[in-house]
Amino acid sequence: MSHDDHEPEHTIVELPRPGARPGRAAAVAPAPPPAARPRKLPAFVPAETVVPTVSYRGATSAAASGAAAAAAIASLPAFDAEPSVVAVVPQPPRPRPRLADATPVPAPVPAPAVQPRGELTVVFGCRGGAGATTLAINVAAQLVRARRTACVVDLDLQLGDVFVALDLPPETSLAAVAREAGALDAVALRRRLGQHASGVCALTQVGHLDDLDPQLPAHLPALFDTLRAHFDHVIVDGVRDFGDAALAALDAATRIIVVVTQDVASVRRAARVITLLRRLGVPDARIQLVVNRAERGAAVDDAAIERALGLRLAARVREDARAAEALDAGALLLDLARSRPIAGDVARVAELLRGERDLATAPAPARGGLLGLFGRKGGK
Repeated sequence: MSHDDHEPEHTIVELPRPGARPGRAAAVAPAPPPAARPRKLPAFVPAETVVPTVSYRGATSAAASGAAAAAAIASLPAFDAEPSVVAVVPQPPRPRPRLADATPVPAPVPAPAVQPRGELTVVFGCRGGAGATTLAINVAAQLVRARRTACVVDLDLQLGDVFVALDLPPETSLAAVAREAGALDAVALRRRLGQHASGVCALTQVGHLDDLDPQLPAHLPALFDTLRAHFDHVIVDGVRDFGDAALAALDAATRIIVVVTQDVASVRRAARVITLLRRLGVPDARIQLVVNRAERGAAVDDAAIERALGLRLAARVREDARAAEALDAGALLLDLARSRPIAGDVARVAELLRGERDLATAPAPARGGLLGLFGRKGGK
């Protein structure tokens, strides 16, 4: 960039000496050729600077001797023949391009918000050992076999068993994926998920406790929306309470499966869970009751559970020793017991998630049966 871009130009204009008569011959050397005027001062001279040029001619008269005149002439600057004042006349600054004349830079177009299309199912285990994790991963595998895409999210942030049950290494943390969920496309998302040979994808925090983010509950809604935009079914396991992370999942859920076993402690806990869900505004139509590890002749049978909880059973999954074997081996139950009745039970739960079974919620029946066992009145 030159100096002309910063400072105005200046032109020298010659002002005649006051009292000088027009046409009078100068007693000094002739003026420079016209081509040398006007001259420009350097651009760094400030505007409106007045530069006086003073002759050193004495009070000698016009009739003085030639030697005195020559000495006076020699004392003057070569470029000036008459005592004069040189004024610097400021030139108008060069017009700078206006902002409006510049080529407009388009604003960045925000990425379109993801549109959830899949179902999100929360599997709520009512006690330890209820088999909720085994049920979650095998239902997901059954959905994949039915040509659906499925992802299992383990919300037991410290001791989750989803990756143990699938025999997968936890390479990426749930918190890390949640932080960048809104910027992930389908390919980038798949690279961050665990990939089981069955086609089931999975995500966990286990193994990355150093990356456990206190802002995770705030990031979970965006994560769930992103997963639902790329999977037909998102199954959330590891929900055992109503903490912040669990509430984020329950709020996003299109379906909540309450997994109960045939014992008093589990049914009591299920009663509290259902009561809290109703207080949170979850309609009964979104709550599906599944009895897992069911056995014939149990003291707490299916009818007693329905009466105590005021909901019809959506499905029951029979007890099978192969379930524990599959968990220990990191294998799918559907592979180890595909010809056993439990495989059909899991398939029926998957049908619930696909909406292929009619699940009507019964009105709350009259309390009885296990009411005394639960120590509650009116279910509250």
